[in-house]
Amino acid sequence: MHTRSMLHRPGVIDLFSRQHWVATVAQLGALGISRQSVAAAVASGLVVRPMHGVVGLRAHCDTFEARCTMLHLLAPPGSFLSGTTAGRIHGLRRMPAEPIEITIHERRRLAAPEWATIALTSWLDEEERPEHPDGLSVASPLRTLFDLAAELPERSFQRAAEDAWHLQLVTPGRAAEYLAAIRRRGRTGVARFEAWLERVADIDRPATTGLEQLLVDLALSAGLPEPERQHPLLLNSGVVIHLDLAWPDIRFAIEPGHSWWHGGDVAQRQDQQRDRECSEVGWHVVRFDESVWDRRQQTIRQIRSMYRARRRDVA
Repeated sequence: MHTRSMLHRPGVIDLFSRQHWVATVAQLGALGISRQSVAAAVASGLVVRPMHGVVGLRAHCDTFEARCTMLHLLAPPGSFLSGTTAGRIHGLRRMPAEPIEITIHERRRLAAPEWATIALTSWLDEEERPEHPDGLSVASPLRTLFDLAAELPERSFQRAAEDAWHLQLVTPGRAAEYLAAIRRRGRTGVARFEAWLERVADIDRPATTGLEQLLVDLALSAGLPEPERQHPLLLNSGVVIHLDLAWPDIRFAIEPGHSWWHGGDVAQRQDQQRDRECSEVGWHVVRFDESVWDRRQQTIRQIRSMYRARRRDVA
């Protein structure tokens, strides 16, 4: 049989296409492709062997999705993609493509390539995990957050938690219930997870589209105290508004101002009117738009200067 005919055998292309263009030798065997035929296809360059027991199309084997699939195909039953890999799959920001992390039971073994990390655990929970069309088993959003609490620095974890909340993958209430159910003494990540829950206890919504969380990060990088989120403020009109990021002791607040998010000129004028009403009751409110993503250092300096000036003014 000519080696190039392997891809034309019934079911082979369908198998590869469902799995990001990789497949195990065992899977091909189930379709009637002998190991000798697979070896010949590798020798001819039709496919490559990126891992022992796996073959794939050369142009696709180095993608994040293909590597996740290869690792998952070779992992013991019950294993699942976890940590920052699961975070990336769930859509959280700034989750690296490498290393690919998979969690397996501590009594099992899996040979890991240089681009992979194997997490051993005795805790293979039975919770439902999202089903993916490509068959990947991925840690649930709550399990992912719990793992990230142990892996990431404080601010990176808070950003990930805000992302998961904004994407409606979790809520603080469900996260608190989850932590209470699985908490055990000695588990890493518990304190960081609890710190985030305490931080958002009085907030009824996540940071808007990431800009609000970025402003928090920049304020902290500027050396400012942690701002109060969703601070209630009574205006002269009798209306109570909630300031996104506030320092009540000096009556200073910063807020995100997305031109596209707030719905155009009409909404912008409403924001300006609201800011003037805040000034009437002694508050100084400054808005930052999406441009801060491209000028973070400048924004840090501006926030620091405005905060210090405001503190001098109200002293």
